[in-house]
Amino acid sequence: MAGKIRFGIFGCSRGSGLITCIYGSGAEIVALCDYRPSAKEYVYSNYPSVKDVKFFDNFDEFIQEDMDAVLIANYFCEHAEYAVRALRAGKNVLSETLSNITLAEGVMLCRAVEETGKTYALLENYPYFKGNLELEKIYKEGTLGKVVYAEGSYVHPMDAAEQNSLAPGLRHWRNWTPRSYYLTHALCPVMQMTDTLPVRVTAMASFAPELSKGTALRSGDAAVIVMCQTDNDAVLRVTGWANYAPHGNEYRLYCTKGGAEVNRYNGNIHISYKQHSRPEGEERCDIEYTPEWPVKELGELADKEGHDGGDFWVIYDFVKALEEGRKPYWDVYRATRAASVAILAWRSVLNGGQPMDIPDFRREEDRRKYEFDNISPYPDENYRVNIPCSSRPYAPTEEDLAALKERFGQEADLPMK
Repeated sequence: MAGKIRFGIFGCSRGSGLITCIYGSGAEIVALCDYRPSAKEYVYSNYPSVKDVKFFDNFDEFIQEDMDAVLIANYFCEHAEYAVRALRAGKNVLSETLSNITLAEGVMLCRAVEETGKTYALLENYPYFKGNLELEKIYKEGTLGKVVYAEGSYVHPMDAAEQNSLAPGLRHWRNWTPRSYYLTHALCPVMQMTDTLPVRVTAMASFAPELSKGTALRSGDAAVIVMCQTDNDAVLRVTGWANYAPHGNEYRLYCTKGGAEVNRYNGNIHISYKQHSRPEGEERCDIEYTPEWPVKELGELADKEGHDGGDFWVIYDFVKALEEGRKPYWDVYRATRAASVAILAWRSVLNGGQPMDIPDFRREEDRRKYEFDNISPYPDENYRVNIPCSSRPYAPTEEDLAALKERFGQEADLPMK
């Protein structure tokens, strides 16, 4: 693709935090869109680099702008619809979180990518942490052998005040999200490190409703623990958005010749080999060191951005994929595979840990099976859902909701859109 990649940003809350990453990747921003009246003033006031960029409050008008790619950064549970509309308008798409929240949306998304010939990628930033990139490099070098078991965790406990500030509404998506749905930060890094695809999933929830008190959360779960069988016969154990203590992320690879992990306390890499399987020339069985960015100059840019530099690297990779005419690693098939794990892990929880086969949406046979599967935990305007978001019955009390209503007033009852 000749010239600078021209971006439009849809959703200026999370999207505004990625503005400098887009410019740092050598691309430019030509349009912004958000339905909230306050968003325009906020972005223009806090990001001088876009003060002359067109701002829209209507997606249909925004999508007609002359741009190469759209960053979809609206609500977590609404990405697929707008991604498909952008693809059909001739735009490449970078989707900020879970690609689809129903299996039918996953089918729709894959078909739209194939029909339009445009590039789609998931903006999953945790695989691009410095330590996770190093684990990927080590595994691909082959000295660890074949992965047989791997772990990934995303643990982000919140008190009531933080939860309510991030979910300022009774219908806000954070208040209705099953713990397994927000699992890409745990799952995607180990998928990318080992270049494996989950083919089967089973999961169990840990119910701790005391952690939800004082919030509008509709889930009483602290965590969902997910086990995946992969296409190379390994097992992955990951969490969704876990609400237990302590805060942090952990990633480990256990392989036939050795293992490696990121030290959660200092970010160092720790490698362990069996005595009889050390690489030739290596005298130690245990090695620990501080990882470096793969490209020093770009690493300096990444260090200035969010999520430990992951925000920069995932956008940079997408921009380079468009410039070079190649598929990004987190294309529509890997993105919908990860989403299918999240969705079916939750169904496994609700069915007593029953194993679920993960569909492969590269196959029309699998698409036909799920193209009308619209089961979702997110509510309509009357708070109706067709699947619960808590492993056991749970709902906030009026006392729990008091702080939210006191802070946000009538806005606390606004719909998600």
